[in-house]
Amino acid sequence: NHRQEVGDRRMLYISLDEVVNVLGSSLKDVLSAYEKIIGTSFEKLTQPIFIFIDEAQYDPKWASVLKSVYDRTNKVFVACSGSSVVSLQTHPDVIRRSIFQKLFPTSFSEFLMIRDGKLPAKGLKQDIKDALFGADSARDAYEKLKKIEQIVVSAWASIDRHYVDEYLKIGTLPFAIRMKDEARVYQTITLLLDKVINQDVQSLGRFDTKTLVYIKRVLFLLAESDVVSIQKLARTLETSVNTVSNILEVLEQAELLIRVMPYGSNTKRVRKPSRYQFMSSAMRSAFLSVAGNEQIFASQKGRLMEDIVAMTLHREFVAQAGGALNYDSAKAGADFILTIAGKNIIPIEVGMGEKLGTQVRNTLKKVRSAKYGVVICRNSLTLLEDANVVKVPLDYFLLI
Repeated sequence: NHRQEVGDRRMLYISLDEVVNVLGSSLKDVLSAYEKIIGTSFEKLTQPIFIFIDEAQYDPKWASVLKSVYDRTNKVFVACSGSSVVSLQTHPDVIRRSIFQKLFPTSFSEFLMIRDGKLPAKGLKQDIKDALFGADSARDAYEKLKKIEQIVVSAWASIDRHYVDEYLKIGTLPFAIRMKDEARVYQTITLLLDKVINQDVQSLGRFDTKTLVYIKRVLFLLAESDVVSIQKLARTLETSVNTVSNILEVLEQAELLIRVMPYGSNTKRVRKPSRYQFMSSAMRSAFLSVAGNEQIFASQKGRLMEDIVAMTLHREFVAQAGGALNYDSAKAGADFILTIAGKNIIPIEVGMGEKLGTQVRNTLKKVRSAKYGVVICRNSLTLLEDANVVKVPLDYFLLI
């Protein structure tokens, strides 16, 4: 037991939102008080101590305070957590001595672990990922996926099918998974968004109070339509194009949205509107719930699944600096075009129902350098060899 080895006096947990907002104090003051409690200054430490800081962004000087600690001793290990804007405010000296780990919304496998304690089959995620995105052709992908079909079937044998809807609605946010009341979940998400907008985003100092009001309205409009031109958003909100552009940029930096740019030349990327997916499908679901009926969810299931696919591809490839995610801006084009390592191009079509693969076929005709196409849908595992397309059941993709 590592906790017993270290001892409670050599471990400190600090919630900086409480320190700043409730106690009216600072990280510097807390650490000074801690030195008195342990009876020695950081310079004279003979044993390592561990400090855990939550909501680091609430103290604007947190980075310089930690730099000072690092300059005084090498016996202190610090783990910080906070909103995504923390990385935008970080002191260069802290970056040099830090490892940043982004926390993404929960995957379906993580959802199952939190909800029921069900562990994923060892190595299955990597096998599916390699087969789906590391193959030489659609046939190669199909054959690799066929080899692990029984393992996938076995994994789903103990999974309640209703969990998929639950995951799409609320399951990407860990705190929501064990809440039974859906309305309460959406209420909590709304409060969380208010906190991000009014505290985290405001701390960047880019918007006045009047402009902050527009942020939630932008998210509400995007919840109903992924591809919206900045000009159209500006007209709807009766504000400037520059304001909308800045809002979208900050929402992307705060990792509430994933920006998916049109595939093609730089000219096309500037001319055509970007597509925006919610990093967490639960965020979109919360905005859609305002309409308040089950028909809305049924009609928007496909859009929520696109959020899941975008988040997964972003987590597995884009965030690892190993890929780029775009979309085909032409009518009836692929939902996504994944480029891996700058060369392997895979158009992807997403749907909750059965799909013919028309969108991917259209994109493959134009993007000649594409390796093969992938359709993620309700269909069974199918090879469309004439089109160099593989249809992959949602059952496979959700286990990545």
